[in-house]
Amino acid sequence: MTAQVSAIEVAAQLERASRLIHSVGHAGGLYPAQWSALRYFAEAVPAQRTTAALARFQGMNLGPVARTVRTLVEKGLLTRVANPANRRADLLELTQEGHAVLEGDPRRSLVARLSVLAPETLAGFSATLDLVLKGLFQDWKGMAEAEQPDVSRGADGGAGGPGASDAARGW
Repeated sequence: MTAQVSAIEVAAQLERASRLIHSVGHAGGLYPAQWSALRYFAEAVPAQRTTAALARFQGMNLGPVARTVRTLVEKGLLTRVANPANRRADLLELTQEGHAVLEGDPRRSLVARLSVLAPETLAGFSATLDLVLKGLFQDWKGMAEAEQPDVSRGADGGAGGPGASDAARGW
C-alpha cells in the first residue's frame, strides 16, 4: 500500500532538491549558469552551438546568456568557430580545458543517484518532471506577459517588433 503524499510535501521536496542542486553548482570556480552552458555546448548538435540557441534552450534573454558565454570564452573553456551557415552567429565549442573542467561537473553526483533507480521508475520520474516543468513554464510565461506591455505590435499597431516570437523549448 502506497502512503498518501500531499502536493505541498512534494513541492517542498522539489524546492529543497533545487536549492541543493543550485548550491552545489557553485563549484570549480564556476557559477551554475556557466556549468549549464558548458553542458549545453558539450551535448548540443553542432548547428545548435550558438549563444542564441543556448538562450532559446534556457528560455532566457540573450544579454545574460551572451555574458555567460563571453566569460567562458575568456576563461578558455569555450572557443568561437566561424559558422558556415550564418556569418553573424559564431559556433561555440569546448576547448580541451573545457572538457577537462566538465570531468568535475557537480551534476555527476545527481546523475549517480538517479542511475540507481529502476528504468521504469526513472521514466516515470522524468515524465512527471516534464509535466511539472511544462506547466510551470506556461504559468510563469503567462505571469511575465501579464506584467509586460504588448511589444508584439509596433507603435502603429502592425505586426512585428521584439517579442513577436517565443519558441523556447517548444513549450
